[in-house]
Order: sequence, then C-alpha cells, then structure tokens
Amino acid sequence: MRRTFVKICGVRTQADMEALQGLDLDAVGFILVPGRRRTVQADQLKGLLRRLPPGAMAVGVMMNPSRDEVMDWFFRADLDAVQLHGEESPDFCRWIKKTFSVRVIKAFTPDEAAERGAVEAYAPWVDSVLLDSAAGGQKGGTGVRFPWERVIHLREKWNGAGRPVWVAGGLSPENVGELLMRCAPEGVDVSSGVETEGRKDRGKIRSFVERVRMYDRKPVCKAN
Repeated sequence: MRRTFVKICGVRTQADMEALQGLDLDAVGFILVPGRRRTVQADQLKGLLRRLPPGAMAVGVMMNPSRDEVMDWFFRADLDAVQLHGEESPDFCRWIKKTFSVRVIKAFTPDEAAERGAVEAYAPWVDSVLLDSAAGGQKGGTGVRFPWERVIHLREKWNGAGRPVWVAGGLSPENVGELLMRCAPEGVDVSSGVETEGRKDRGKIRSFVERVRMYDRKPVCKAN
C-alpha cells in the first residue's frame, strides 16, 4: 500500500499540538520566519516539541536564513528537517544537509521548479520538493491554490531524479482527495485549510488525514 506523506504546518500553541495527538500524520511544521502570523518564538519551540506526536518529524520552516540563524535554531531545538521557502541556493541546501545531517525540503513555485537546471542543481542536496503558490509578493503560507495540472509534469521531472514531490497551497479536507486522484503527489502540506478562526481544528485535521489515508488504501492502477 502506498503512503502519502502528510505534514501539518503552522503549529504554534500547545492547543494546536494537542489537536494532533493520535492522528496518522508524518510531520509537524513550525514557522521560524520572523513576522509571520504563525511564527513560533525561540522560547516556545522546545515546549512544543515535547508534545510532538510519536513518530512525527519536527520540521523547521525558514525563509532566506543566514547560516548563523540556522545554527542558532539547531542549538535551541532538536529538528528533524528544515524546509526552505526562499531563494536559498543549492550550496546552502548542501551546507545544511552536511552540517546537521537532517532532511532538507525545498519549496518552489511551479515556475521555479520548472526552471532549466533546477533539478540537476538541487536534487543532490534536497530530500523532497514542495510545490507551493505565491501571492501578493509572499511565498508560502498564502492559502492560495495554484493550477494543479502543473503537478503531473513537475512530479515526473523531479521523480526522475529520485525526489518526491509534495503539494501545498489552498488544500483542505474538501479538496485533498481530488488532488491525490488527479495528480498523485508523494506528499501534502496543509495549514490554514485545517484551521477555524486561525486556530488548528482537530476535526478538520482528522478529516484531512482520513481522506488522505482513504486514497492510500485505494488500489494502485498499473499500466499494461
């Protein structure tokens, strides 16, 4: 049976962490970007990590951090992965991977992921590729859906280099099944789509995860 990677992002309170307990998810994302609504402060992060669901990865989401800033976060917290949402270079991804021996997730807009040479430059140093939208000059965390028809071609391109493709942007319990059936990405990443009034909603998270796992249990169609 296939297993789609499920990441719940933008978790920032103990109540949010409580909403994740007992659910079949794979990773929890903490926004470490200054000035964002869901930003987690350094003195909060350790306490949140103590409530990490068993088996779930702790992912620090950063945007154009300096090397000193990355080192400071790893000094403060035991992260399993770093998700980079800015214009970080392949060399920067390589430095993180070699220095901290963690998984590196690189977020791209569909246009960036399709650029000539992107696969060859980044694939050796990233573990997963996250396709996300940009809106109003902001990359990531927009809650805006990009044209999903682009996923299939980009997935084939990055899968050819051995890199799984995840999708974020505008996902919810109501539409995640459609995405999976149409495009079959290896992972999904959701934040605002499982919130009510800006707070993580356990019922919505459970519904989101259950719909992903329902898809995972469906027979895999193979070409003759």
